[in-house]
Amino acid sequence: MTIHSVAQPQDKNKVALIVGASGLVGQHLLMQLLESSNYSKVIALVRNPLTIEHNKLEQRIVDFEHLTAEFTRLELANEEKQNTTTNNDGLAKIDHIFCTLGSTINKAGSKSAFCKIDYLYPLIIAKHFYRQNTALFAIVTAMAANESSSIFYNQVKGKVETGLSDIGFEHLGLFRPSMLSGQRDEFRLGEQLGSVLMNALAFMIPKKYHVIQAKKVANAMLAYAEHPPSGITIIPSDQLQNY
Repeated sequence: MTIHSVAQPQDKNKVALIVGASGLVGQHLLMQLLESSNYSKVIALVRNPLTIEHNKLEQRIVDFEHLTAEFTRLELANEEKQNTTTNNDGLAKIDHIFCTLGSTINKAGSKSAFCKIDYLYPLIIAKHFYRQNTALFAIVTAMAANESSSIFYNQVKGKVETGLSDIGFEHLGLFRPSMLSGQRDEFRLGEQLGSVLMNALAFMIPKKYHVIQAKKVANAMLAYAEHPPSGITIIPSDQLQNY
């Protein structure tokens, strides 16, 4: 689905939450969120501190293995903040969430660990903040996401899309890129070889299968959030190439 820009008043004081800010797409998106005049604050949920510093950036180190408990702690801190004038560890009201979490079975260590990162964590985060009245959730999945797929990776990506779709966000953006290119912190041999091969054969394969720069995905996510259509929007890889 094409993302159409519709002229409307913009709230310049929105708060964005990004999960996966150290990843390939997340690194680009974090910088764009910080530079955007539409957000007064950008909160990053991270396992380890990011090296970047910015006056709009608030880093929250959380234990992803115990996300539900972490969010309960934050809720209690917010309640205390309303009843006292003491500074505490509460979290600001989140307007938009951007999820760029993603792993591989090899990196995660097992299928179950991969499912935690690419399925369970996004759903826990989405359900929690939906209850807090967050309006928008945007996530990077995969070009062939399909819960009925015989390929485990695509099956998990499809399941997370279905799970998110059932929650009821006012705006849900599902971004389905093909193979990503960009500078990762870790080396992925299969991805590197696949990228070289697909680039070499780009002239003879459909646009939706072309390797896509991670920055383009980040560009598209920001554009989507600026004027989000109501309901569920699926943005396939060939459309992401336009950004």
